[in-house]
Amino acid sequence: MVQPNADVMAQWKQDAILKLIGAYRARRFLWDYTAPDYTDRNKRIDAWKEIADEVGYDVMTVERKLKSLKTHFMSVHKAYAKRRLKAELNSGSIVKPKWFAYEALTFLIKGRAPRLNREPPNVEKQSQHAAADHTWKPQEISSYRDEFTVFAEHVAIRLKNITDVRARLVAQHQINNILFEAEMGKYNAPSYNSVQMMENLDEPSTSNEEKVLINIPHTI
Repeated sequence: MVQPNADVMAQWKQDAILKLIGAYRARRFLWDYTAPDYTDRNKRIDAWKEIADEVGYDVMTVERKLKSLKTHFMSVHKAYAKRRLKAELNSGSIVKPKWFAYEALTFLIKGRAPRLNREPPNVEKQSQHAAADHTWKPQEISSYRDEFTVFAEHVAIRLKNITDVRARLVAQHQINNILFEAEMGKYNAPSYNSVQMMENLDEPSTSNEEKVLINIPHTI
């Protein structure tokens, strides 16, 4: 025999629903993510038992009913917000939702946690934000592609286009040498003038092992 749904068996009346909502609202830590005890699991369990006793139903029935009420409230509230925006743009009038529990549940709007990390970062928006706000913190631009990232990708593409394995290895080694020398301060001003830098860039340093490798004639 199939058991009827608990919500159907409860046969909630409007006064019972409003009483349930009032008991839930009175325990702020159940719905407001900023409340100090919001993450206190034991306190939350005890609170649900207290609410169930107040309205005369079991805990599971109470939790399911509140979940259903909150879902319906958010659906009604979103539709109302769209109508209100449209009315404001057209200088028209707007009628508030007629659902009897709407006003009683408006406290849920305050207690909703912000939706974080739901959307991928928009590079274009981040670039505009960076230009407008010079106090942008480094941790806020971790996903922003700066000039160094773009240049590194450019170098990677050019390396991939070198089909000869030996030539690609030599190029990678030369790049590593230049980066190492830069880290050691070889190209720092004013100890290293621009003329000397350009001469070295025209003829990058090559180890003796590499010189032998490069001068080995190709066998036919």
